[in-house]
Amino acid sequence: MTRLSRIIRAAALASTRSARSFRHFSGNNLTYAAVTLVFFLDPGAAVFLLILAAIILFLPSSSDPLAAIPGERLHLWPLTQWQLVALRIVGPLLNPLTWLLIVGLLWKRILWSLWLFAAAFFLTGFIGSHFRIHSLWVPRIPAGRLTHMLRKDLRQMVTALDFYCALLISVPAAWLRLTGQLPPAAHVPLTGLIVIIMSTIPLTLFGLESSAIIRYRIWPISIRWPIASKGLAYLLLMLLLTIHLSPMAALSAGFASLAFGQRIATRHIAPQHPWSFRTSAPFARGMTQMLVALAGFAVSTQVDPLCIFPCIIVYTLSLARIGTDMLTCD
Repeated sequence: MTRLSRIIRAAALASTRSARSFRHFSGNNLTYAAVTLVFFLDPGAAVFLLILAAIILFLPSSSDPLAAIPGERLHLWPLTQWQLVALRIVGPLLNPLTWLLIVGLLWKRILWSLWLFAAAFFLTGFIGSHFRIHSLWVPRIPAGRLTHMLRKDLRQMVTALDFYCALLISVPAAWLRLTGQLPPAAHVPLTGLIVIIMSTIPLTLFGLESSAIIRYRIWPISIRWPIASKGLAYLLLMLLLTIHLSPMAALSAGFASLAFGQRIATRHIAPQHPWSFRTSAPFARGMTQMLVALAGFAVSTQVDPLCIFPCIIVYTLSLARIGTDMLTCD
């Protein structure tokens, strides 16, 4: 029994550490936008943004705590058959969402259809946590010497929950657009919302590669190429998310966001975790990044779509300056 309790405590500790890594998104621009909307006396919109984040976080939060234990190691431990059965029964109870579902089942005010939907979603995350994805497949996009770096950067960026939060808006909007139910007046606001959700990523371009700057500096190429590859990956995702809405405005915001964010990303590397929301600190940096992205978005929607060209020029100058700085910095 002592042996079994130690395994349960270790699984609970590993699950808590893993959950903490992707539930911590207080430094995400989505949170800053929600706080700003509260101050602007629009709590409904703030709640909407937080609900989007909660929906995205629900699936990874539903993972099986025992999934943190490698299967081959579990079979090597001297456990009896009944201990393995007991471990399998107790395992789901280590997840707090299991207890929430039990409470929801006993609470008569919750509709059965809503409870079954939440339970099915939880079961999907619980079973899916046992499948190991060694690497995500992304298409090979011809981009000259950036081809392989671009594919690697796309693979890293699609592990950000920010992208899936934006997909939660983009996919239904695409369906409504195809069926003719999305009014043209909704294109710009939905694009602006996607811009806000994705605006944290340029601040964390090297978050999954903490030693990348040193490695890239010893490569026989300019440091500008890896940074340009990450920027191109970000712009491609922005185009994918908004091509059925207002792509020019989204790209304007993307160039403006990269112009400010990539300088921060190369000088202040904030370590990130895959399958979590991107986070940056301090507050002033994230808020400035969001305002810069919205400024690029606003000039394209309120002035002229051709304002994308000044955004491209500012981005290019920023990239050139970063290259010079990074080649000489310590």
